[in-house]
Amino acid sequence: MRKNYGQVRFSPRSRSIAAVRKFSTIGQFTYIEDAAGRLSTRLTDAEFAIEFQNSDRFQVGVLEDYELITTAFSVVPGARIPVGGYDFTAGRIGYTLGQQRRFSGNVLLEKGEFYDGTRTGLTFNRSRIFFSPRLSVEPTATLNWIDLPAGSFSSTLLGSRVTFTGTPRLFVSALVQYNSSTHIVSANARLRWEYRPGSELFVVYNDERNSDAGTGIPGLQNRAIVVKVNRFFRF
Repeated sequence: MRKNYGQVRFSPRSRSIAAVRKFSTIGQFTYIEDAAGRLSTRLTDAEFAIEFQNSDRFQVGVLEDYELITTAFSVVPGARIPVGGYDFTAGRIGYTLGQQRRFSGNVLLEKGEFYDGTRTGLTFNRSRIFFSPRLSVEPTATLNWIDLPAGSFSSTLLGSRVTFTGTPRLFVSALVQYNSSTHIVSANARLRWEYRPGSELFVVYNDERNSDAGTGIPGLQNRAIVVKVNRFFRF
């Protein structure tokens, strides 16, 4: 049960620094109790950001977290979090390149306590590379280095979405991802064609493979093709 939730924003505009559009701060507090009245989650999050005239953005923040774990779970294979209450603090710093650039994206570095250990995380997301008005690529990467009493672990999630727009009514996109924790390589491809105003044809292809099979070629786990057609009728 969520007992209390608060958020404060403050965005004064800069009048003395030519390169800065505005400074902003945000504070958030979340307090949640479970059905038995025990504190389940408490989050205190604060961030300071600078938005530049070229739409780039720099941010720095800190998060204080309390989590009550009632059932043990694994954050990555071999790294199990025991039952108990955990207080941990983590800081972050990031930079975002404006969407008007040919190449844009966000880089975020996080470091701090993590349950009964520590975690360092590096994330690259919300990225886009414009090769042409019709073709764009959106690469993403998430890397985590975790140190726990059970040992040190790392995980990597890599992916990229490719979008080709043939016409205003026809586009094809494909998303490919690799997760080092599960050794899964997945692909999702989609075609959308608006063959008449309001009427669409979708063709979706999903493919999931296990790269840990030891055969050199990822072994197939799941595959599906979905076709959907809708027709708009005007009365």
